[in-house]
Amino acid sequence: MTYSLVVRDDDGTFGVITASKSLAVGASVPAAAADAGALVTQAHTNTAFAEGGIAHLRAGLSAAETVERLISSDPGRSLRQLAVLDGKGDAAAWTGPDCTETAGHLLGPGYAAAGNCLDGTHVLTALRDTFLASAGTLPQRLIAALADGEKAGGDHRGRQSAALRIAGPADNGTLHNASRIDLRVDDHDDPVGELRRLLALHDALTTTPAPTPPHHSG
Repeated sequence: MTYSLVVRDDDGTFGVITASKSLAVGASVPAAAADAGALVTQAHTNTAFAEGGIAHLRAGLSAAETVERLISSDPGRSLRQLAVLDGKGDAAAWTGPDCTETAGHLLGPGYAAAGNCLDGTHVLTALRDTFLASAGTLPQRLIAALADGEKAGGDHRGRQSAALRIAGPADNGTLHNASRIDLRVDDHDDPVGELRRLLALHDALTTTPAPTPPHHSG
């Protein structure tokens, strides 16, 4: 009951954007690690896919191998949806035959779009096309894509939550860091708009110099 886009930028940064007419989509659907890859696990979400998938990617499995490993061992796979990008940006996905219609996925170099309970497959096309044609930072492009996916119909039940995850190799572990973003809108009348507002706040934080720790002589 969710639509998502997983991407890899040229510098090795991974991004995931997702929205749903479900509570707290960001708590269970997206996963990303700069040294491994990124994925979304959705539909009748198997939350174990997030940790397990990143572990497989970190161990060197390809996106296709990761999908096969996770899906083949899951008795509920007919209800699952999974989209994965590996460290090279290769994409693979699974949309189970019993996912709520309309369900499907689109794959290409450096991206995977997936959704279920959609207003139509044109939602996924809007996600992909807007992202590929847009300018700006990676997070800005992802939110632009999500906004156009929503305009194209999004989740046909309505809207409730959205999330943005960024994991980049330049992550230095500080809060003033544009290479690690984990923003979540759990319950809102306009989750995509609220996510855009939160990104603006995050951008303001990361462009403000970090305070210098006080020097104590002694």
